[in-house]
Amino acid sequence: SMAVLFRMYIVRHGETEWNRTRRIQGQADVPLNENGLKQAQLVAEAMKGVPLVKAFSSDLQRASVTAEFILRYHPDVLLEKDEALRERYMGELQGEIGPSNKPAPSLETTQALIARCHAWYTGSFLHYMASTVKQGLPLGERQNILVVSHGGWIMTLLSKLVANNVVMRGTGVEMGHYLNTGVSIVEYHVETIERNWSLVGNLIQYSDIEHLKDEDIRHQETNADVLVGRGRQP
Repeated sequence: SMAVLFRMYIVRHGETEWNRTRRIQGQADVPLNENGLKQAQLVAEAMKGVPLVKAFSSDLQRASVTAEFILRYHPDVLLEKDEALRERYMGELQGEIGPSNKPAPSLETTQALIARCHAWYTGSFLHYMASTVKQGLPLGERQNILVVSHGGWIMTLLSKLVANNVVMRGTGVEMGHYLNTGVSIVEYHVETIERNWSLVGNLIQYSDIEHLKDEDIRHQETNADVLVGRGRQP
């Protein structure tokens, strides 16, 4: 059957002052600014009616505070903070105005970031879904799982899952810039082939900011944590 068993709501954190001034954050622990706190409240209100069963977030405060705003409406859900969900480590570029051509020998490579995203996805996220299926999911009870992370990390994870055909991109779903408090949704169903089952995902929404109604709150700078034009990265 094609019944949707799980839905992953993946959300980028609200705005920080460094986002606004286009400073590269990487793993610097920059707090949400006033606008970011408003955005977090708005995404929380938008998700109030989604019955969540589980929540994961980066341990950096811009992500974990955004997750805590959402979970105010879901007091029974525990937040699992994990450094595996942190933004790409930007090394010597952290604090620089982006884009920067400064040499950054300790920058996390694209391959290392992909490996980190993948290790979390299989070890934590897929593991959670698979063990829930094995325990016997109450039929017709869709489980909604929240994941709050960072623009570069989310783009890396979703583009890799789509490239590997682990997640199919829904008709008309465009993947590009990832906005502050943008909400993406992946729906999962079980496919069985010769008694082997696997969870297959469909990306039905990408970086939606419908909840940010006010023009001031909607306006966003380009994400400096997504590296552009640095030549060939290892």
